[in-house]
Amino acid sequence: MLFVKMNGLGNDYVYIDSLKNGKDELEYLELNALSLVPGLCDRHFGIGADGVVILYPSDEADVRMKMFNADGSEGLTCGNALRCIGKYLSASDPLRERFLVKTAAGIAELKMCDGTVTVKLGIPEYVGRDKNVTFVNVGNPHAVIESDSLSDETFRKAAELSAEKDVNAELVLPLDAHSFSMRVCERGSGETLACGSGAAAAAYALYRAGKASFPITVKLKGGTLMVGIDASGAVTITGDAETNYTGEVDIYRYGETER
Repeated sequence: MLFVKMNGLGNDYVYIDSLKNGKDELEYLELNALSLVPGLCDRHFGIGADGVVILYPSDEADVRMKMFNADGSEGLTCGNALRCIGKYLSASDPLRERFLVKTAAGIAELKMCDGTVTVKLGIPEYVGRDKNVTFVNVGNPHAVIESDSLSDETFRKAAELSAEKDVNAELVLPLDAHSFSMRVCERGSGETLACGSGAAAAAYALYRAGKASFPITVKLKGGTLMVGIDASGAVTITGDAETNYTGEVDIYRYGETER
């Protein structure tokens, strides 16, 4: 099975283009995702990634993405994964400035500009607030935790909340009206170096609370994302994405390996 390894600020995924792989292999991967994907994402015995994304043709968009978290569970959408898809599609059509990607959460719009990719995630949904935690949905669920520390001890509490509520948890340290630092625990993958939808959710939570104004710079372990908002109220994320390498894996033999 042919694949491309890509990352958006260190948030890395294994991309599998259905047009370049056999139907039987794709069906085998999807049917056995819970056992195969964790092995593929293993950073010692596998390719190493935060998840796997399969790209399929779509009648409604340029491609349809089906994504799996590192534990093999199916995800709804991912801002950084979408930015990587923009980079992937742009490689074969470099003059094109706009792409559409169908996700399980809806159709996302991607715009290419000077090597960066902007993803329009849609209008965030405010779910509620409990003490210092704001719950926001941007196509997938998030719990934004305001804190004066991004220490490991504090982050462990965010990871516990992620598991308890089955959400992506963002630990946020405000810096000023237009920037904050953040650590993120993604459900099904654990801590990642960056999370595009998490950055958007956190920015919106602070904005709604009157503690930040767009545009907002989000400083993550893997780099910096810019979060904006358009006239309709939809949030956008802008940043770089890159290809690590291309490769091939024997998916059948891999599935027979027990660790």
